[in-house]
Amino acid sequence: MFKKLMKRLTNNFGLKLLSILFSIALWLVVVNIADPDGTKTFSVPVTIQNKDVIEKMGKVPDVVGDTDVASFYITGPRSYVEGMNADDFTVTADLSQVDLADEDEIKLVRIEVTAKKYEKYITIHQKTVNMQVTLDDYAEKNFVISPVTTGTPADGCAIGDVEVTPNLLTVSGPESVVSKINKVTATINVNGISSDVTDNVVPVLYDEEGNVISSDLLETNQSTVSIKANILGTKTLPIHCDVTGEPADGYEYKGLEYAPQKVTVKGEAEILNTMSAITIPEEVIDITGATGNVENTIDITTYLPDGVSLVDDEVTQIAIKALIVSKETRVFNLPVANISVEGLPDSYELTYNSNVTTVPLTIRASQDDIDSFDIGSVQASIDASDLSPGAHTVQLALTINGEKYEIIGNVSVQINIRDKEADKTEEDNSNNTDNSNTDNSSNDQNSRNTSVGGR
Repeated sequence: MFKKLMKRLTNNFGLKLLSILFSIALWLVVVNIADPDGTKTFSVPVTIQNKDVIEKMGKVPDVVGDTDVASFYITGPRSYVEGMNADDFTVTADLSQVDLADEDEIKLVRIEVTAKKYEKYITIHQKTVNMQVTLDDYAEKNFVISPVTTGTPADGCAIGDVEVTPNLLTVSGPESVVSKINKVTATINVNGISSDVTDNVVPVLYDEEGNVISSDLLETNQSTVSIKANILGTKTLPIHCDVTGEPADGYEYKGLEYAPQKVTVKGEAEILNTMSAITIPEEVIDITGATGNVENTIDITTYLPDGVSLVDDEVTQIAIKALIVSKETRVFNLPVANISVEGLPDSYELTYNSNVTTVPLTIRASQDDIDSFDIGSVQASIDASDLSPGAHTVQLALTINGEKYEIIGNVSVQINIRDKEADKTEEDNSNNTDNSNTDNSSNDQNSRNTSVGGR
């Protein structure tokens, strides 16, 4: 039986062997056509192992440049190659393999790349073979964590206090890396938030130029911190302000110009509900003796109650200008007919010189008001109660309606007072004297006639 079997196997052995080889070749052709080879490139950060070996020497490793990022490509059947990503590889550099006896400043650490799957079907080709490191002095430094917010709260809300707990981060590692750290921040998103929010976040390290510092060689005492943002209500309030004092003689205060005229503040609702305006005390803007505009810049926050602050903390000042303008002086003619006479006895008569019909008045007011001045608004009077008959120069008592106008100087007028009864008595006496003289003349004539007749 065995001999028959061997005879069949060895019969036409060459043809049978050729058939087998042809089948294998055909299978390979079919497989290659169905699943051809592919290539894919990766760049994966290197995980550093056994740092404690270096740290025991009082040193810490510092990576040179970007050599802690391994670049490699894989080849193999496309169905396997295309199905792999960076997470499917382990990329490590073992610091325990560093040759510490090497006197070169830069030391080479072998990078190992292994596949987590399909390792039997793919081939790894490393472009980056070694990670370069230097041995740096160990450094440790504490940094205050600055809170940062992103986004905009809901309408009518604003960001209040933002707190980080703990707010101190200890960073250790190569002195050359630690020395580059300029600030540490923790960021919380408040977009659309209308109430207090808390989150756990990873602190981020920045250099002086605002670039993020990320290194596996650095260690921190806190992997995450808690950050809380207090969300407050807002309210838009007008700003009220006034002035104190009076400008110099001949000048007038015309009002205030200031900006902004209203601001938006934030605070707890119970405090905001009691506020209707922000009032700047009038003594802050003193225009006493001013001969021109008085300008001032005032810090608004000084006049906010406790617990209330500005939403826009970059606009904390108000620019105020008190407008001071010079008054215009103009002469107006007051008709003497408009002057009233007080205290004149009934027997007296007051007249003005025949060439006096008006009295000049000097009026001072702002340039806008002087054009609308009405001389009829002036009340003028003469007190003649103590005046005797004769010629007098008297001062007018003047009152002007409205606070916008001012009469400059004293105003006098020349008058004549006549005693009508005294003039009548004098006239009567004059008439009596004339009649007596007439009678005496007649008697003298008669006497002469008698005398003549007698002779």
